Amino acid sequence: MHKITMTSKEILSKVLSHGKDKSDPATLSELFDNAFELFNSINNTTEPTNSSKVQLDVKRAMHMFEDATRLVSMVDMFSDNETFEEVATENIKYFLLPALLGKLTNQICGTDDRMHLVKVAEVYFVDFLKRLKVYGLTDVKIPEIDSTDEKKEAGDNQNTPESSSRMLENMVLRRNVKLQRYQQEKDLESRLDTLKKNLDNPNIDDEIKREYFVTLVKLYAVRIVEDLNLLKTEKAILENMKAMEPMHTFESQKTQKQKTAAPKLQPIIITRDEVQKKVFGAGYPSLPVLTVQEFYEQRVKDGDWPDPSQHNATNSQCLQNMTNKDTSANNEDSEAVLKEEMEEKDDPEYLEQKRAMDEYKDMHRRGWGNRDNRS
Repeated sequence: MHKITMTSKEILSKVLSHGKDKSDPATLSELFDNAFELFNSINNTTEPTNSSKVQLDVKRAMHMFEDATRLVSMVDMFSDNETFEEVATENIKYFLLPALLGKLTNQICGTDDRMHLVKVAEVYFVDFLKRLKVYGLTDVKIPEIDSTDEKKEAGDNQNTPESSSRMLENMVLRRNVKLQRYQQEKDLESRLDTLKKNLDNPNIDDEIKREYFVTLVKLYAVRIVEDLNLLKTEKAILENMKAMEPMHTFESQKTQKQKTAAPKLQPIIITRDEVQKKVFGAGYPSLPVLTVQEFYEQRVKDGDWPDPSQHNATNSQCLQNMTNKDTSANNEDSEAVLKEEMEEKDDPEYLEQKRAMDEYKDMHRRGWGNRDNRS
């Protein structure tokens, strides 16, 4: 099979050239801002996380952040040989993409494989902290992601009992670190609130704007460290629960085999090629991470995007239609809204069609078909 090779800019150009719907974000910045607004509304809602509405919003926000991640990768926004001072102020917010995707992943409910979601969230969080450390935005110690096999090999060392004094020292140390992190989070939140009030000013100084985004990124760095610690604890609980599960009966195993396995969530991180994939995608070998080229080839293979060798490809799809296959529901909602508006405005053409349909139903009632063969 002929391998498709395109540069990142060519792929981005191909994506953006496929038409644009009026309801779609015109820029990458608008796509991110809309997704971030939805993300904040999810966190501020009073509805339970497992409600259908919240879960729908979680998946919608994830799709938008994934699209933004792909675009950031395509334009090679973050280079390995640049310093943070060289990063444009408007681009600082894109450092948050893996952190936000990790948090949304952690909010997904209704799955039988919680352990997989925990691992995906860990990959996102570690990727976020690694990139911040490369650019000198944080000096936190990044927790290592240990696989189950590595844990088993180190099991003998971990089971070595600690002395009472050593345990007490560790508890005090963890408590002090947690209090320090809590105070740091509160200070960053306070500073962020102050800076946020100036964002609406059209004449805002670039330095203030830059400080706002830097503060926002540092705030999430503190939160993500705490999230990683919570995931580590949850992972240990899940592993113990799995070990304690009773043996399944033959019938339950048979039912489980008959169930169609849903495709597992796959992390999408900011990475352009195989080299960056190995650096920033480091995590579980069983969790694949797509490069830009692999992502494009997959979309061509699935028939979502045109093969560059075929020049007669359709130009009717927008970015969101190519990356998400769930727009049919939105179209149905739009049709329903349009009908409702036409009824309210007493549209003569629509009313005539509805009147004709009512007359047809009166003349052709349900069940009035062929009655000759009825007893």
